[in-house]
Amino acid sequence: MLGRSRRAASRGPRVMVVSESPLLRLAMGRELSPLFEVVTALGAPSADRRLDVGVALDALVVDLDAPERSGVPEFLARLVAERDFGGPRILVSSRFRPEMAAAFSGSCLTHFALARPWRPGALRALVSSVLGTSTSLRAVGTR
Repeated sequence: MLGRSRRAASRGPRVMVVSESPLLRLAMGRELSPLFEVVTALGAPSADRRLDVGVALDALVVDLDAPERSGVPEFLARLVAERDFGGPRILVSSRFRPEMAAAFSGSCLTHFALARPWRPGALRALVSSVLGTSTSLRAVGTR
């Protein structure tokens, strides 16, 4: 499993944010910092390259609204099959309804969903919850 490696003790868990949208990457990064060490990737190919050079992750946040999202299912499958990543994967999309995202997140141990747009703090709360640094998952399911 990809885990923490050679990180400063003061840094939080490492979360990779994968999105082709610079504004969305910035918004997600701002919300997750400074509680988490954020690594950004411009789509699935960029995320694969970062993992190829040894970037270790605790969680992954993936934007499903990207024009090139066709490579996302294969990327997620490679995470498990080839990279043995067992950490949480948070899928973000404007196509999710808040109720559907909450139900999906409550029924799975590795994949979680967040409807876009989300309430301020909802992404941070969801990541904290799935990484075990917080207990409130129900509070992030609705806008």
